Amino acid sequence: MLFVYTKATEMSVRDVITGRLLSSPTLAFSDSQVGDTLLLLIKHGVTRRANAIHIEPQNHFVVVRYRIDGTLRGFHKLPLPTLDLLVEKLKNLADLEPAELNAPQEGHFTTEVNDQPVYVRVSLMPVLGGEKAVLHLMPERQSPQADLASLGFWGKNLDILHEVLARPQGLVSVAGPKHSGKTATLYSMLQLLHTPGHSLATIEEHHTHRINGLSQSYVHSRSGTTFLKALQAVLRQDPNIIMLSNLPDEAVTELAIHAASTGHLVLNELYADDAVSSALHLRTMTRSPFMLATALRATVGQRLLRKLCHQCRQQYPLDETKRQKLEKAFGITTPAARARVARLEQAAREAGLGTETAANEHGISYVWRANTGGCEACSHTGYNGRIAINEVLSNDDAIQKKLLSSGAVTPTELHHIALKNDFIPMGLDGLIKALQGLTTVVEVLRAVTIRKP
Repeated sequence: MLFVYTKATEMSVRDVITGRLLSSPTLAFSDSQVGDTLLLLIKHGVTRRANAIHIEPQNHFVVVRYRIDGTLRGFHKLPLPTLDLLVEKLKNLADLEPAELNAPQEGHFTTEVNDQPVYVRVSLMPVLGGEKAVLHLMPERQSPQADLASLGFWGKNLDILHEVLARPQGLVSVAGPKHSGKTATLYSMLQLLHTPGHSLATIEEHHTHRINGLSQSYVHSRSGTTFLKALQAVLRQDPNIIMLSNLPDEAVTELAIHAASTGHLVLNELYADDAVSSALHLRTMTRSPFMLATALRATVGQRLLRKLCHQCRQQYPLDETKRQKLEKAFGITTPAARARVARLEQAAREAGLGTETAANEHGISYVWRANTGGCEACSHTGYNGRIAINEVLSNDDAIQKKLLSSGAVTPTELHHIALKNDFIPMGLDGLIKALQGLTTVVEVLRAVTIRKP
């Protein structure tokens, strides 16, 4: 359903949004006021680059929070009587059951903000005090996706991806938790592969992006369209490239590996900690380790971190004690490790990630931190946007041998094998980006468990 926000509605509901009506909790609201209020909330979310809006009852108010750069921030309080009205409006827009108050529901609708379409996925959950609503905001994207370099891939990691994506068949997995940018990375790969000579098909749980020329399909639990049935149907149409937003079970994994072994390039998302863990996770989800070992091309691990505001970020030097503590946290305890960090930082500068020189063969001399008070450009948070840190594990001979072994293999063991082939772990990639002033070492250590060499 298309629901259009018009600029003329903003002034009529501004008092509701700013909380000036809180002193009149029994005030009645018209249907148009409720609709205008909802659309103004969405507009504010889009304007603030939020990817989700949380609307939930708390004590005597309805609290509205926006997830911006991965963090929930509270902006609005609404009168408690507005909750039922907003939820009723959402159910109408998203074609949900209006009388259902005791079970979760999901739906979607489309609206417009500043003449641009915005896809809104609605999730409703019964909670104490009413129903909590979460609106996932996904602006429609008809234009080309950001390229892999713009997403934070550089140096050897970028070279590996370009190499494996140039092959006509194989399996490439992108791993990470929710909200780690996996889908954006996969769509950048699809954009790179999207040529007139290729047929591309996607199977996804939710609508996220749209690229003209792709055959995009979605699983529907109500209609019985599962990942397995959708993949079987897609394979009968013989596309060159297939993207799956999940590998939910062994049957789907087996079929995806089989497809990657028989002439298809298969890209997929996977819920795993990192590239090393995802390779081992795939190993546990198949009864054909030989087929996996030969079909797998690479696994990617990824996280999204808050990006430092370049207008107000602060640089501070490290004394010897702090330098040793930092290097110990990242496992940089030998002259060879310090020299590698210095080489990687130089390579990062050459790749255009920054212009800083914080490391040399003697160690790290300074780092960056967020300005506590921030500035206007970052809404006084010290951060503005997000940046990906990543790792790319190439399935070379040593990795293949471990995937084919009959015994148990731990992530740490596979990690150490990969390091012998100049593997750049996600934590090290994050450190290099922190040294370039793109994020902070605190953000990196918060997001990644560092496996020591």
